[in-house]
Amino acid sequence: MNNSRRKRINASISELEDAKLKLENVLSEEQEALSRLPDDDEYDDMRDGMEEIISGLEDTLSSLEDVLCTLYGAVF
Repeated sequence: MNNSRRKRINASISELEDAKLKLENVLSEEQEALSRLPDDDEYDDMRDGMEEIISGLEDTLSSLEDVLCTLYGAVF
C-alpha cells in the first residue's frame, strides 16, 4: 500500500473516532433526558421513542467500535 492510501485510511480512522465521540455525547444526553422524564402515563410515547433512539445509538456505536477495531488490527 502506498503512503497516499495509508494517509487516507488514517484520516478516515480519525474521522470515525470523532464521529464515535459525538455519538457517545448524544447518547449520554439522550439517556440523561430520559432519566429526567416524568413517569406519568402521558409521557409513555415519548419515553418509548427515546428508548428506541438510545437503542439505535448503542447499536451504531457497537458497530462503529467493531469497524475501528478491524481497522486498528489491519496492517497498513
